[in-house]
Amino acid sequence: MSKSTLTAALYVRQSVDAPEGIDRQRARCQALIAARGWVSGREFADNDVSASKVRGPSTGWGRMLDAARRGEFDVVVAVNLDRLLRTQRDLSALIESGVKVTTLEGELDLASASGEMQASVLTSMARFEARRKSERQIRANEHRAASGQWVGGRRPFGFERDGMTLRTVEADAVRQGFDDVLNGIPLAAIARSWNGRGLLTGQERQARSGHAGEPSQWTGQTVRFVLTNPRYAGQVRYKGEIQPTPAAWPAVVDHGTFQAVQAILSDPSRRKPGRSVRALLTGIAVCGAPGCGGKVHAGGGARRGVRSYRCGESMGHFARMAEPVDEFVEALVVARLSRSDARDLLLAPRSTDSAALHKEAVGLRERMDALAVAFADGLVSASQLRSGTERMRARLNEVDAALADAGKTDVLGELVAANDVGAIWGSYNIDRKRTVVRALMNVTLHGPGRGTRTFRPETVGIEWIASN
Repeated sequence: MSKSTLTAALYVRQSVDAPEGIDRQRARCQALIAARGWVSGREFADNDVSASKVRGPSTGWGRMLDAARRGEFDVVVAVNLDRLLRTQRDLSALIESGVKVTTLEGELDLASASGEMQASVLTSMARFEARRKSERQIRANEHRAASGQWVGGRRPFGFERDGMTLRTVEADAVRQGFDDVLNGIPLAAIARSWNGRGLLTGQERQARSGHAGEPSQWTGQTVRFVLTNPRYAGQVRYKGEIQPTPAAWPAVVDHGTFQAVQAILSDPSRRKPGRSVRALLTGIAVCGAPGCGGKVHAGGGARRGVRSYRCGESMGHFARMAEPVDEFVEALVVARLSRSDARDLLLAPRSTDSAALHKEAVGLRERMDALAVAFADGLVSASQLRSGTERMRARLNEVDAALADAGKTDVLGELVAANDVGAIWGSYNIDRKRTVVRALMNVTLHGPGRGTRTFRPETVGIEWIASN
């Protein structure tokens, strides 16, 4: 076949999503094909694809290799070998395809020993440069993280693309999400709320094929990822470690609130499978049988379709209708929070210095890290490492607990400030009502008495937690 009748395929690639870069490569390759008098064949493109990683059969590279093996073209044209490949693995695949290679920097005869050696050297150099660039980027990211800067990546929910500026509507949703968890709202309900408001995850649609990057709906799990991210408390987490320098971006919630939510979300009982709690006093009230004190559960009644409460320890202690008990407890809550002195009784001022506690926590973690380094360097013994770490970890647990307590929002505030407590209470779902009951009272249920058909208030023991 004469040189003038060669069919040339184009391969263009870049590691970042920038269409103009692909356009420039295409124009330069087409100019070369025209100058050689070749027939322009198919184009294979990989946009936002690294040549240092495995490129599957669905990529432009994979399709180009398949077409080369089928003999659809004679030569592949690229700007340079670095655009075409960066690994010996891909070089071997290209050699096995039998296709010729021409770049703007010259031709490579992969069928000859000298051409293969030249390609191997160029590939090794490209790999070396890629590794060195990666190492420089890692060092730069470590420096940025240590100085409180954002290291880049997908746009964080609640922030603009710069990762530093708050996106008001989303930031407000995040702030509300933290409050909702503290008020007993399930993560799935928060996800439904965000979806209902048309909010999308930080994974946004990109100009590429397939479904990668398309907006996705919130789920309880993705909401959990947001609410457990220390970025929203003004902290930088890099490679799983919290950096001692505060973040340069604004915090969405204070450290106390963040710690309180972590305490709730890390509770193993939240992860147990099963249906959602639908009864007001399940797991809250306790059995009043002598010596019992077991948790009260729903179910176990003799009448089908009638909600009941029973002792979780023994079916013989009591089983009673739930509806009149719930009505009684809810009426007490509304009456209590409607009192003129409710604000004084229930809204105790806090004096915890969350910022100081946070600094102490950071200092304790830094000291534990320094102690571990000293042990590795042989400066302290194993016993010194163990005893020092135990003391600091015990104090850290105390500090974290104090931060969690300081951050628990006052779940009663909206109610005691309301002109119509009953209306606000009626608008709450079961989860939020349960949170209020927990904060306000201890409930003990006794048996209604043999043959009793009317509700007896004295069988429901109420101990007010917030009292004068």
